[in-house]
Amino acid sequence: MPELTQESAREIIALYRPAPEAAAAPVRLPLGLAPVEHFAVVASARGLVEEGFDWKNWAPYQDGRISDPSFIASADADTLRRIATAHLRIDRFVGGHLEQIEEDGTLGTVVDRLQALVETGAL
Repeated sequence: MPELTQESAREIIALYRPAPEAAAAPVRLPLGLAPVEHFAVVASARGLVEEGFDWKNWAPYQDGRISDPSFIASADADTLRRIATAHLRIDRFVGGHLEQIEEDGTLGTVVDRLQALVETGAL
């Protein structure tokens, strides 16, 4: 199981919010993957997903807090991984969920919190 480290978190952040010079370069995605799906695959491989976590029985999933910006903004690293895990797993059952949370800003809030954890050394 990959660990979420400062380095892997920085890679995840850069993938979601590339630097202006990197954003200008064309990105070749694996055939058939939407950009948000590619992000999910890479973020999972870099440790943002907690494998084996029982997300369906986790209280914040059941009561909807996993999409609450204030809950996400106060999450520690372990909780943030669980939030990300729940959203990525939901997409397996509800196609288009990743696109929805990207559009409504939830995914951006998760990345913002990840960046805050990196910047404060809490990761």
